[in-house]
Amino acid sequence: MVFFSKILAGPAAFLLIYLLPLQGLPYNGRIAFATFVWAVVWWMARPIPWGISSLLPLVVFPVLGVMSIRATTALYGQRIFFWILGITMLGYALEKHGVAKRVALRFLTLKGVANSTAKLTFMYMLVTAIISMFIADVGVVGMMMPIGMSLFAYISGVTGIAPEAGKKSRLASFLALGTLYGAVAGGVATIAGLPHNAIGVSLAESLADTYIGWFRWMKVGVPLFVVLLVSFYFLLRYFFPPEIATIPGGRDFVQGELKKLGKMTVGEINVLVSFVCMVLLFTGPSVIALALGADHPTALYLRNAVPTWLVPPAILFLLFLLPVNVQKGEGTLVWRDVVEHAPWNIIFLCTGAVAMTDALSQFGFLEFTNGLIGGLGIGITGLPFLAAGVTVVGTNLFSGTAASTLFCSIFIPTAAEIGFNPASMAILIPNAAVGILFPWAGASAGTAFASGFLDMKEMIKVGLVASLLIFVITPLIHLLFAPIL
Repeated sequence: MVFFSKILAGPAAFLLIYLLPLQGLPYNGRIAFATFVWAVVWWMARPIPWGISSLLPLVVFPVLGVMSIRATTALYGQRIFFWILGITMLGYALEKHGVAKRVALRFLTLKGVANSTAKLTFMYMLVTAIISMFIADVGVVGMMMPIGMSLFAYISGVTGIAPEAGKKSRLASFLALGTLYGAVAGGVATIAGLPHNAIGVSLAESLADTYIGWFRWMKVGVPLFVVLLVSFYFLLRYFFPPEIATIPGGRDFVQGELKKLGKMTVGEINVLVSFVCMVLLFTGPSVIALALGADHPTALYLRNAVPTWLVPPAILFLLFLLPVNVQKGEGTLVWRDVVEHAPWNIIFLCTGAVAMTDALSQFGFLEFTNGLIGGLGIGITGLPFLAAGVTVVGTNLFSGTAASTLFCSIFIPTAAEIGFNPASMAILIPNAAVGILFPWAGASAGTAFASGFLDMKEMIKVGLVASLLIFVITPLIHLLFAPIL
């Protein structure tokens, strides 16, 4: 019965939206909006996989005369498909060949870090955040959580710390939420940090004709990352003060774990080469533009010849071409890796979400929402807080991808209309679209909860405060930095 109610919720939402008296929205726009809401409801209820729900327009639009099947199919030719595929497979390559673990352990062996609980927990969050700047947060949580669990196992073994009866260890809870919150903080810093960051970049171009490059994102992303990371750290120190202050032999343990990895393998070297190439391709055009001037012919050529969207598929080629076994013809990645480890569900969800947003923009929905928000009388100062507020709430109810798509499509044109920098709005919404409140708010939150270190009541209680911090800090940072983006 529950299954069928989840299925019927989608068509019911479609019918409700269609019957609403949405004055000024033409028939095609009404159908496109109702279809998008249907998809969002199914993304929330999940009666079928996200990726399949994202294909609704292929059926609804031709049947109801909105678009031909050829035109509807063309909506799905989105560059975001190859972006997410390339970025996530590089993340998997870092995990497959052990590069991420080696880098994390190397940071943790810094003098004085592993023997102090305060320094160790902060460095652990910082390393998690740095890795998350370049790898999707769910992959980072998956990679770092075993390190956190092994650190806790060692610390509890040598110190004999034990949680109070019926409660989780405070240090263990700190490490679990520290992994999640560190990944979230790092994910806002760069375009590559969160899968739905690319949605903001794509919609900024299509809705406001503004280009967001690597460094333009980082102008606001890095300050936000720093403030969020420090805020999250002290938040966790308040709620989960570790049971001990010093860790006997902590540095020796971490160094022992690092020695177990042995010398760098060919696969690790190949992945590092690919990673460096990615960073150079992302940053090169911006560096040249800064050095020679944005209007210099070389800078203009590189911006057109090496756009941001080209980088992930180019790196994917490199990962397949660099060999780990010449005799067997085996690359750093093989096709089985893509088949088994690419997040196809999320890739199709993102592609379908952007496709539906394209349809909405064609059929007058953006002008309609501009009129609605404009009627509220919200100014430049209030708009970022409104956008952050609805995004923080929405992303704990449905996916960050869906939230980013829905709210970017509404608030980017509105920002341009009232004079707030649309590029800042395109970054702000993905920054706020991080589900950390519930275990089911997203894959990252679910992975952290699955560690067994967290009590659900504690996760929600701390998550409420963390979500409030995101709601307050994110728009404040953007109000400060929007004029220079």
